[in-house]
Amino acid sequence: MFSLCLSLCLCLIVAVYIWLRQHFRYWLVRGLPQIPPTLIAGNVFDLLRYRCCFGEQFQSLYDHPAASGHDFVGIHVLHNHALLLRDPALIKRVLVSDFSAFASRFERTDAGGDAMGSLNLFFAQYEVWTEIHQIFSPLFSHGKAKQMYPLLQQVGNKLEEHMAALSFDQKTQSVIVEVKELSALFTTDVIASLAFGIEANSLANPQAEFRRMCIEVNEPRFKRVLHLFTIFFMPQWVELISAHLYSPEYEKFMRSSIEYVIEERTRNGAQRNDLIDIFIALKRETAGSSNESVVQKRDFFVAQAAFLLLAGFDTSSSTITFALYELAKQPEIQRRLRAELLEALTKGNGSVDYDTINALPYLRMIVDEVLRLYPPTSFLDRRCTAELGYEIDHQSGYRIPQGTPVYISVLGLHRDERYWPNPLEFDPERFSAENRKVHTPMSYLPFGAGPRSCIGTLLGLLEVKTGLVHILKNFRVETCSLTAPEMKFEAKAFVLAPDGGTYLRFVKDKLFLWK
Repeated sequence: MFSLCLSLCLCLIVAVYIWLRQHFRYWLVRGLPQIPPTLIAGNVFDLLRYRCCFGEQFQSLYDHPAASGHDFVGIHVLHNHALLLRDPALIKRVLVSDFSAFASRFERTDAGGDAMGSLNLFFAQYEVWTEIHQIFSPLFSHGKAKQMYPLLQQVGNKLEEHMAALSFDQKTQSVIVEVKELSALFTTDVIASLAFGIEANSLANPQAEFRRMCIEVNEPRFKRVLHLFTIFFMPQWVELISAHLYSPEYEKFMRSSIEYVIEERTRNGAQRNDLIDIFIALKRETAGSSNESVVQKRDFFVAQAAFLLLAGFDTSSSTITFALYELAKQPEIQRRLRAELLEALTKGNGSVDYDTINALPYLRMIVDEVLRLYPPTSFLDRRCTAELGYEIDHQSGYRIPQGTPVYISVLGLHRDERYWPNPLEFDPERFSAENRKVHTPMSYLPFGAGPRSCIGTLLGLLEVKTGLVHILKNFRVETCSLTAPEMKFEAKAFVLAPDGGTYLRFVKDKLFLWK
């Protein structure tokens, strides 16, 4: 009996092994280039072992010798057959020209069991996404951003107050600050003000509930990691394991916060030019309507605010951190930026208005270069939605089947020396007016491209610029003994984020003194 069981087990192991070998030869069998996978994990083994973050994993595939010289290459993300796009012209076809054939992302939440996770612009499938996008795209225009700018300035002033209260060395008039946490406190307060219409007071009290929720939502606990991996890499299983984008605690906090703020704002009639005002207007417009609108779905408004907090505070705080890190390492670039800020502050009598902050050329060049070297969204994905598939290669005529995911390594593109000479060097001159003219189209994608690009680009850039202005108007940043010589990325983070603490020395050096 034992011998029979052993023989059956061995046969099963051999059968599984043969199946896996054949499964992972998918692209080779079809005559397409393929990066050699490992059994079971495919081409994301390092990611599963926390050896690298999402962005680094896809960059390593982008740079793999097997991919060299090819516009696209076959990969395997766990058991999924996928393509990694490497040619800007092909990327443009997928994201822009032939958008209708790639109208949804590959990742998916449980529309029935996770309303808060499925009713936001990022995860919504095409039909739902179309309606949400039509509602919100006008609300992230220049006009709306300009209306929200005073709220940003208020938080910027609180950032200055927070930094002024730090324990400075009296002799050197300096203090060493962990910049990642400082930036996170600032961006948490910004998103709380813009999306929730409340003062989170994270800068005044880092242990405040709002800041605690921001930390909690990114906490890499086993259950959360399992749910996120299912959502991104095994979406067909989300219903099976009841995968949720957020934890029950975060969902409860979001519902109670948004419902309370909307009720209070409706009762007192206050206006703040924030997203809560927009939510209330939408509720009034659709109240009593017989048409079934996505706005009337349970958790619709909560879903927008919850994802804006998740996506907004972390990406912007990381960008501010990376910017200050590079400015500290390159004093001459920092000196030139602060000279530009001094001129603007002098003209504005100590403040920088909306039109001015968006017109500062060197500030824009620096932020754009930070986003090139450290793109928060370090990879993009789409799913082929065309019923008859999509002809990915005109020469061979090969059509990728409907449902096939395609990936784009933004980090790989941004650090490809074919498009960016000396790609690891921080050089804002790449984005001078003259040099912008010679950029290869679609080689710079910090916010994606096409209809499903980031809708909050204007607001995100404004948030980063505001944070930098309110810091650099009062301080010069320098490296210190605790500053890492090279930036490393946090392996467990979804967006590109610094690993561990990012310590810099802040030296008091006010640019503008009131007369």
